[in-house]
Amino acid sequence: MADILPRMSTDDVAVGAVVRYPRTGTTGKVVRIEEIDGRRYAEIDSTGLYYRVDELIGADKTTGKVEREERSLEEYLKEHRELQEQLEEVWNKGTDQSCEGGG
Repeated sequence: MADILPRMSTDDVAVGAVVRYPRTGTTGKVVRIEEIDGRRYAEIDSTGLYYRVDELIGADKTTGKVEREERSLEEYLKEHRELQEQLEEVWNKGTDQSCEGGG
């Protein structure tokens, strides 16, 4: 089992920092930081996706093999549900749910 690394302080994450999202092993450089509904999110260059800053850990480099922990299907599904809920929360708060069209 891999050592548990501490999450980065939200103040430590800056554009250009190399970070890893431990749930998936995604590693990359921070290209943008956004604040949405009082939470900070960092866009990672390797995926183009946003990750909560308080969920990221520092990484030494962006290439190389990432060691993954074994986990049960139940743990995986729980994490997947949590991520889905976070995405839905950001989506719902970031849009006004209107379907206005121009014309």
